[in-house]
Amino acid sequence: MAATVETPARQRVLIVDDEQVVRAVTRLMLERNQFLVEEAITAADALAGVQGATEPFTLIIVDYTLPDQTGLELIPQLRNLTPQSRLILTSGRPEADFPHHGADGYLAKPYTKEQLLSVVQTILATHQP
Repeated sequence: MAATVETPARQRVLIVDDEQVVRAVTRLMLERNQFLVEEAITAADALAGVQGATEPFTLIIVDYTLPDQTGLELIPQLRNLTPQSRLILTSGRPEADFPHHGADGYLAKPYTKEQLLSVVQTILATHQP
């Protein structure tokens, strides 16, 4: 009987951003690097997606500006619902504007594929659940 090699499950990412272009480009960059990606437009959508998930997201990328609340307001709620998920805050403003953002990392917009993947890999490597 041949041995079966198990491959690790693909890591799940939730992108929370109200800008369709940002979600689409970020999704494409992540999917091309073997991540499974879901999207949310509002904080309420993100919370519903996390609560309804059959397994936790590995990573949640949260924009600062959302239609129903800020990313800073959403991050503690996500921490309570899914403490094992790693969180990245994104914004067009410098990280210095958010000294106590509560996320595991920060990504300034606009970002390149290399910048996105660098932050994602660093967060996943240094923040094991």
